[in-house]
Amino acid sequence: MFILYNLFYLLFIPLIIIRDILTIDKNQLKTVAQRLGFKLGKSREDTIWLHGVSLGESKIVIPLAKKIAEQGIKVLVSSTTNTGRKEIENKLSNTSIETIPFPYDLGSIHKKIINQYQVKKIILFESEFWPNLINSSDDVKVISINTSVSDQSFKRYKFFKNFSKHIFSRVNLFLAQTEETVDRLKELGAGDIKLLGNIKNNPENYSVDGELAESFATLIDDNAVKVVLGSSHEGEEEFFYEALKDLQGLKLIIAPRHPERINGIIETFEKRSVNCVKFSNLLEGENSNTNDIVIFDLTGELLNFYSVCDIAVVAGSIKFDRGHNFMEPTYADTLSITGSKLENYKELKKRLCDSGVYETFSDSVELKNLVLKYLDQNAREQKLKSQKIELEKISSTYDEVIAAINEL
Repeated sequence: MFILYNLFYLLFIPLIIIRDILTIDKNQLKTVAQRLGFKLGKSREDTIWLHGVSLGESKIVIPLAKKIAEQGIKVLVSSTTNTGRKEIENKLSNTSIETIPFPYDLGSIHKKIINQYQVKKIILFESEFWPNLINSSDDVKVISINTSVSDQSFKRYKFFKNFSKHIFSRVNLFLAQTEETVDRLKELGAGDIKLLGNIKNNPENYSVDGELAESFATLIDDNAVKVVLGSSHEGEEEFFYEALKDLQGLKLIIAPRHPERINGIIETFEKRSVNCVKFSNLLEGENSNTNDIVIFDLTGELLNFYSVCDIAVVAGSIKFDRGHNFMEPTYADTLSITGSKLENYKELKKRLCDSGVYETFSDSVELKNLVLKYLDQNAREQKLKSQKIELEKISSTYDEVIAAINEL
């Protein structure tokens, strides 16, 4: 099966490289070269390699990387997406931690990186199970943290049962999010599994820059109730606007999940005679009060922006059916509501949403009614207080993760 996997991967690698050249926002050739194993550094010390795919995972990996580095251990961090790479590069630029784009899944490239950096442990986040990386060296310990296995992935892994069993048995330790994940990992042939919960609930991951947030606040109308749609996908922006456009006293803000969609979103609204302004233009002096919608276009600053809003509508769960971190606004002292399609957050949905602590909506009328209810400041404050109390009950620290990594 490895032969077939590598054959197909080699056939598609030219297309993947072309895609990267077209979509990587800067230093395209250097990034592709690094993904091919060139233009990389070296280490004379034993190294731990941490990998997170996108911006969300990178925000969790960064504090973990710093804590490991504080122990005097050399750390290498990688990310796949543009936003993820920007985040790790910006937040780790003044540290001893080295960052690289995640390489293509070719065994020769992984072995080169492992040898050059003297990698002894590889830590993969959530559902990152790259066959050639996991199978790259018997001398390297592989750890999966915050492990999750979606319904779709589980079906796919079961279909390729023998191949999956080989990959999952090669991982030395899984730190799983839920009991369901533990059961699925066992069925897929995993060995050492510990139930640790979702470390995205760790308060250490959510630190608001008060000075920056204050500068954001001065650019948005203080007389309006500021409602932000966070991490939106295609179709969710129009849904949000149509649901709330007739309500008085609101300032509508949209923060798309993928920044490359912003110009298309603005074009879509302008065709409907809806005025938009990029938040970056407000920083340059443009007035937001003459526009119907503000488009928040600062990468990696959504948490800080949540903190200056009154209501956060967390998307990825409206038209897109997986959901995004609906708890994040609460850590920024902002009331949070979310769509009901929370495939990625099944356990948290049961505990936090089905109980009514976090309210969800399935259609535009339900969204409109929720926003209407929380136009009242006292109602917002009471609901936010209940959300904070519930999050305190499920919060955790990185201590158990680091202890498990150190023991292996």
